[in-house]
Amino acid sequence: MAIKRKGPKGYPLIGSLPKFISSDRMDWLQSISNTYGDVVEFKLFKKNFYLINHPDLVKDILTRDIDNYTKKSISFKFIKEVLGESTFTAMGDDWRRKRLIVQPSFRNAKISNLATIMTDCIEEFLTEWETQCDGGKSIELNDAMMYLTLRIVVKALFSSTLSDADMTDITEAFKPLLEAANTRISLPIKMLYRLPLNKNKKYQGYIETLNGIIYRIIKDRRLADNKPEDLLQMLMDATDEDTGLPLTDIELRDEVMTMFIAGHETTASAMSWLWAILSTNSNIREKIEQEVDEVLGERVPDASDFAKLPYCLKVFKEIMRLYPPVPIIPRQVEKDTMLGDYPIKGGSGIFLSPHLLHRHPEFWHVPEVFDPNRFDKAEERKQHTYAYLPFGGGVRVCIGNNFALMEAVFIIAMTTQRFRVNLPSDTNFEPSVGLTTKPKFALNAVLQRRHARGN
Repeated sequence: MAIKRKGPKGYPLIGSLPKFISSDRMDWLQSISNTYGDVVEFKLFKKNFYLINHPDLVKDILTRDIDNYTKKSISFKFIKEVLGESTFTAMGDDWRRKRLIVQPSFRNAKISNLATIMTDCIEEFLTEWETQCDGGKSIELNDAMMYLTLRIVVKALFSSTLSDADMTDITEAFKPLLEAANTRISLPIKMLYRLPLNKNKKYQGYIETLNGIIYRIIKDRRLADNKPEDLLQMLMDATDEDTGLPLTDIELRDEVMTMFIAGHETTASAMSWLWAILSTNSNIREKIEQEVDEVLGERVPDASDFAKLPYCLKVFKEIMRLYPPVPIIPRQVEKDTMLGDYPIKGGSGIFLSPHLLHRHPEFWHVPEVFDPNRFDKAEERKQHTYAYLPFGGGVRVCIGNNFALMEAVFIIAMTTQRFRVNLPSDTNFEPSVGLTTKPKFALNAVLQRRHARGN
C-alpha cells in the first residue's frame, strides 16, 4: 500500500525556499528528516521536491530506471555553464557513449602511471612549506590544499605543457569561478545571473580564460610529435568502440574542465578537514605517523605504496564520511513512479544528501564521532553500500575516485613524513555547505617539523 508523504508546509507562493537557501540549510534538512522520516515532501516556489534519506531508496534512484531520475534540475543547468556536456552532466545515450570512451583512462593501472606526477607536485609543495615553517609563518589550510590539488590535477592533465603564465591564469580564475558557481547552485534563481552586472560578466570571463588555455593546449597536442603520457593524451587516444571515433575538441574541453573541478576543490576541502581533525586527535595522528614511518621512512612513495598505507586511506574515508565532498545530489523525476512504497510525482525534484546519509543513526554507530576503524575491511563489509556516497553511486559513480584516493593518501603520507600540522584550540571548525563542503572560516595552522628531506 502506498505511504502518504509528509513534510513542512512552508510559506505561500515560495514554499520552503528561505530555509533551503539559508546558511543553515543542512540543519534544516536534518530537522525535517528527523520530524517526517526518510521521505519528506516540500515545495520551492510551486515545484514539489522530495528529500530522500534512506539508503534502500537511494539505491533505487541510482541503479533502477536511472533514465527516470535525470540531471535536468536547475542546479545542473548552472553546472553545465561551466562543465558543458561531460560525463558528469550528460544524460541518456550521450552519457553512455562518453562514459565508455573516458572510463578506461581512469582504471587503476592508468592512474598508477600518474603516481610520479602526484609525488613530484607534493614534494615541491612541501619544500615550500619547509621554508614557511622555518620562517615561523602560519598556513591557511584550505588555500594551501586548493593550491596543491590544483597543481596536481593540472600536471596530471597536461604534464609539462603548461607555462608558468598559464598556471597563474588558471589559479587566478579558479577561485572566483568556484565561488560564483557555489552561489548559483545554492541560490538557483536564473534571473539573478542574467542581469548585466559586473560580477556576472566576470563569471563568463573566468570560463573564457580557462577555455582559451584548454583549447590551445588541445590544438598544440594534436600537432606535437612527442606526446606525453598524461590524462589529456589518454583521453585524446580513447575512441568509441562502435564507431572508432575519438572525442571532439569540445568534448575534450568538457572532460578537462570537469576534472579541474572534480579533482581540485573536492579533494582540497576534504584534506583541509583532515588536518583540522588530526590536530585534535593525537592518537589517530600517531597511528598515521607509525604507519608512514614503517612503510616509507623518508623515501618518496611510488604507486605500489598506496596499498601499503591502509590506515591513511581509512582516515581519509572517514573524513569524507563526516565532510562529504558533495553534500547534496539533485535529480529530476521525469514521470510518475513508485519509490519503494512512496508515490513520486513526475516533474518533481529530488535531493539525496550524502551529508545526512553519512550521519543516519540506523546505519552508523555514534555518527558524529570521528572513527577511522569504521573502514576496517570487516566493518566495511557490514556497511550498506548506499549509506556511504562520497563519490556518488550506481553506474554514475565518480569516474575519478581512484585518482582522488591515491592523491589523498600520498598527500597524507608525504606531509606526515615532514610535519605535524597544528591548529589553535579556539579554531572555528564550522562548515560551509554549498556545491562542496568546505571550512566556513580560515584554518590557520602552525607547522611543526618531524623530519626534513635529506636529514
